[in-house]
Amino acid sequence: MKRKIGIWMLALILAMSAGCGKEEIKSEENPEGIVLTVSLPEAEWNEYAEGLAQLYLKSHPEIEKIDWNLVDRSMYSDLLKVNLASQNMPDIISTGYQTSMEVWQDHLVELDESAVKNRLPDQYLAQGKIGDKLYSVPVIIEGEGILYNMGILKQQGINKIPLTQGELEALCRELDEAEIKPIMNHYKEALLTMTSHLFLLPAAAGNDAETWYALADFLDLTLEYGNRNSLTTGKDTARDYFFIERYAMLNNEGTWLTPVMRRSAAKMEEKVTIGPIPLYEEAERNKLTVQPLSLSVTKSSPHQKEAEEFLVWLASSEEARKFLEETMGCLTVSGMQEKSFEGLSPIAAELKEAIFAGRTVCGALGNLPEEEQLKIAELWSHYLTGELDRETVVERICSLWNDYIGQQQGGS
Repeated sequence: MKRKIGIWMLALILAMSAGCGKEEIKSEENPEGIVLTVSLPEAEWNEYAEGLAQLYLKSHPEIEKIDWNLVDRSMYSDLLKVNLASQNMPDIISTGYQTSMEVWQDHLVELDESAVKNRLPDQYLAQGKIGDKLYSVPVIIEGEGILYNMGILKQQGINKIPLTQGELEALCRELDEAEIKPIMNHYKEALLTMTSHLFLLPAAAGNDAETWYALADFLDLTLEYGNRNSLTTGKDTARDYFFIERYAMLNNEGTWLTPVMRRSAAKMEEKVTIGPIPLYEEAERNKLTVQPLSLSVTKSSPHQKEAEEFLVWLASSEEARKFLEETMGCLTVSGMQEKSFEGLSPIAAELKEAIFAGRTVCGALGNLPEEEQLKIAELWSHYLTGELDRETVVERICSLWNDYIGQQQGGS
């Protein structure tokens, strides 16, 4: 299977890229007003971004408009490449952190660390550095795993989520016997774009043959107890079925869904909890994957100073923090300075508590170049579609990983 985006998706990316260009033309025609363009892999922010922008514009009359380009995370990498090829880069983008950010270093502005130094925890700020230079600032933290509808589970006398793969299988079996649909999967985007974080989970959790085989067991489990069309179901359809409570679990989702829940299914917010993807039979080894949403200013931006000022405000101001947490339900990095849970959504509070308790692990996206990520994802896609067996997939992934490590050590 060759990695490719469908014609309709590529057309959409090109259209969105062209849309950003129109705003820049408007800015040039009206030099008195600055238009900032912000591109994020956060389609879930669509109903909130304008409200966030208006907060900033109230005290920054020099900014005419903040133009948001919010797309699905599975499309985002390709969108940035289209922007770069067409010389139409937004002012602010998200390139990830560490290794994935280094690929974009030549296109990023070095940021003033002193502007955020005492406002954000050092361990998160360090992820945005290359050497001693800051290129990316973290804004929010997102957790990824399985979402559970505790309302459905409690009706069956189940008061806690499974913590091991065996417990997850037992839960699926119990729900299935009660004629309750256990798991809703949406592997469509993963197979189209090869971007699912799920395929990289073992790289963060253990990165050995045992862990990669455990992922195969998990995928088998989700297909056995999941929706009939798991490989062709898209995320929007899957979310809709979960929101109307047709399924007890939503696989491979994250806390980024909270803004959508607040808009589309507000009553679900009190019912939904998040748990890690369980690969092991030892509960303490199954940790929730977390990723920061980190933003950078591009060198091609005609408004670098203004873009950095907005980024600093978004990441560290009390005004932005309250909107992101209390209105949207996100967990901000600036809020990690203290252990208070006041004003947090239930799922953001769970995530914050898990981080403080050491029950999370940082995902592998920042530690692997995109090329390596895509190779691993493509192998798992072949496994899901039945084109490769697990032994072949694990053997090839371990070989890829060993080759990558060898190249890193050889270049150091």
